[in-house]
Amino acid sequence: MDAATKQKILKQCYSKRFDEKYSRKFQYQDKATDVRNFVKLTPADIIDLLDTPSAAARSQARRLLQLMQGRPWLPSATAHEGGTGDQRGVDNNLHITLRIQETSYHLRCKEQPSLHIIQIT
Repeated sequence: MDAATKQKILKQCYSKRFDEKYSRKFQYQDKATDVRNFVKLTPADIIDLLDTPSAAARSQARRLLQLMQGRPWLPSATAHEGGTGDQRGVDNNLHITLRIQETSYHLRCKEQPSLHIIQIT
């Protein structure tokens, strides 16, 4: 993805709302060790993950990136397991919850060899 497209997507993000309401104390940070570390992923980090998904999630990720260029969005929860759930129930897989306008998406992730998106539901 080129820098101009990434900036266009970032401008659509509710970054202030994300920082104030949706930041979490324990968030994922990829490390080379076997120990899982947690920090907040930024909206730019999530865009980068969507730009480099597994082959199985590539077409879904491209669709989301296109939606994010023209619609308000925010990461309502970065990498976590479980959560409070929605109409689909609690997702016990490692995932990022992304909200585009009024629709939520779960970006299911794997940690090895590094954090990457494997499925979007």
